[in-house]
Amino acid sequence: MILMLAASGVGAQEIARVEYKEFDSPLFPFKRPVLIYTPEVYDEVIETDYDVIYVFDSQARSNFDMVQSLLHYAIQQPHNDRGYIVVGVTSPTHWEIEYNRNNDFLPTPQHWSMTSPYCGSVDKFKQFLKEELMPYIDSNYRTSGRNAGIGHSLGASFVIDAMTQDDMFDDIIAISPNMVWDDDYYANMIKNFDFAGSRPRFIALTMGKEGLDTDTLYQFPKSWRESWNNTKAFLDSITIPDHITLEILDFPDYDHSEIVLQSHLKALKDYANYRYTPVFIDDKLYPVHIELAGSTVDGDVYITGNQPALADWNPEGVKMQVLNDTTRVIDLNLRLPAEFKFTKGSWDYQYFIKNGDPGNQRISSPQKTVKHYKTH
Repeated sequence: MILMLAASGVGAQEIARVEYKEFDSPLFPFKRPVLIYTPEVYDEVIETDYDVIYVFDSQARSNFDMVQSLLHYAIQQPHNDRGYIVVGVTSPTHWEIEYNRNNDFLPTPQHWSMTSPYCGSVDKFKQFLKEELMPYIDSNYRTSGRNAGIGHSLGASFVIDAMTQDDMFDDIIAISPNMVWDDDYYANMIKNFDFAGSRPRFIALTMGKEGLDTDTLYQFPKSWRESWNNTKAFLDSITIPDHITLEILDFPDYDHSEIVLQSHLKALKDYANYRYTPVFIDDKLYPVHIELAGSTVDGDVYITGNQPALADWNPEGVKMQVLNDTTRVIDLNLRLPAEFKFTKGSWDYQYFIKNGDPGNQRISSPQKTVKHYKTH
């Protein structure tokens, strides 16, 4: 069952929408609520596909709301207003079932002796994400094929784990991760990650005042800080390849709670800018089919965009073929993501798309390469 928390009205979607869905997974003895945000124009721009951002610990609704609100209304530059699908993934808060967020995020320790029941289910949680939640999102929403994971504290440790061990996320923002757990378990994941062999990624790692003498509200051992510092020193000592965007951010004036907002104001803003001009996912060429139709479509129509096969943004780009009086078509082999516009041969006369985002149109997914654009 999906409950609409923000109604969209009849016809075109007029406001951003948040849907609530409960997953009754056979992997867990409880139902798991999930929040799904879609931008306000989602129902109108049906040829636009969206990156998906998974926000963990969304049982604290503010974590989910902070990301979708800042991302869409506060931190993007005026020229960069791309929308995102934001998925709030919750963890249980009912201690009486002997399962909480720690079970989701932590494996059974191999080096530390722990008697707590609140760990050891991370593999089941990953299985739920990979086999149930993510396929549901990809099947029911117009996704681009690009995912990001955002987590705080042990949630941050989890997104590091899910990216480095399972390739679950293309990009991550890990806010104050616990790197020292089980004898540097997560620090070693970063140190052993094959940055050079990885595809293009955005990785942000942030830390507040944890483990410093000034940290009086929350008590963190100095080993927390030492593991973080050692991880930073390691990353500073290696060559990060150009296709990896890595940010390591220290906020020594903010505690373990305050760091969340500060991290988003910097890292989330930088991530939005990173995705505004996307990097190619690989060197392959993918066959695409593009149509432009409308009553104002006549004469020669050109497509131009972000690669030689699209004339490298020359407005008198690649001429489209005439399908009929009001429709032009073209078949191309393109690197992805491909970005493009339609013109009459000059930037003084561009076609503006009714069923796609304003600005550049984008094809991101090799599985979604047929586009039917409409203009006036």
